[in-house]
Amino acid sequence: MSTKSTKRKKTVPDSPTSPSIPPSAMDAAVNTIMAKLEAMTNQMTAHYSKIETLEAAVIGLRADLAASVQTNLKKDEIITRQQDQINTCEQSIRSSSLRILGLPLVKDAPASIILNTVFDLIVQPILEHAKLKGDLEGYPSRRFIIESAFCIPAKNPASCPVIVKLSSTFIRSLIFQYKNDVLPKSLDAITKRNRHTFAIYEDLTSANFAHMRTLTEDPRTTSIWTYNGQIKFRTKDTDSIYRVRSLTDTVDSILKTRPPRPTPP
Repeated sequence: MSTKSTKRKKTVPDSPTSPSIPPSAMDAAVNTIMAKLEAMTNQMTAHYSKIETLEAAVIGLRADLAASVQTNLKKDEIITRQQDQINTCEQSIRSSSLRILGLPLVKDAPASIILNTVFDLIVQPILEHAKLKGDLEGYPSRRFIIESAFCIPAKNPASCPVIVKLSSTFIRSLIFQYKNDVLPKSLDAITKRNRHTFAIYEDLTSANFAHMRTLTEDPRTTSIWTYNGQIKFRTKDTDSIYRVRSLTDTVDSILKTRPPRPTPP
């Protein structure tokens, strides 16, 4: 008996995308996506525009800030000059005044006792010495030499600093000239050296006094003093004299910008 071989027909599975999407639907989906992309692009363009506007505003603010800084610097320079001028005027008013330390006077001492103590212990001995040196032929009474004298508070209540206003700058110059030769000295128990019993200085303004203390604290300065209210100093590296011209001067600014004055012969 003969058998016929039969061939089976293969079946093809359905496509996962079946049934197929019509072209019109695909076009609609693409158009929707493109519309969204366009909207996002427009938003990004708007954001970029805002960023550019902000950057321009920042640049303008920076320019305004730089201009304001320059204006403030100029104003600071004007204020500094005015402060220096006021300080100079105030110092010139004190051109015939002295600050004396070491006198046996208390804060509440009567004005007459202060005046007589200053004259008897400081002024008269120096003027007598100036007469011997030929600088004076005579001098008026104490009431015409000392215009005013008063004590200022101090940590040591038994010896307060005294501010003395003299009748002339000439008398003051004689006091500075001869104070070391005439005024008494005493032995310092710690250093075993003779020290002046009284210390006499120029009567500085509060601004000059504070500035002088600041310069003294700089380790590069070796000696510092004043002459007619102007601060001068020497440094460790040289014996030359440097002058202070402004309340804003520092040791650094002076050493960098100004040549020292030669030491007098």
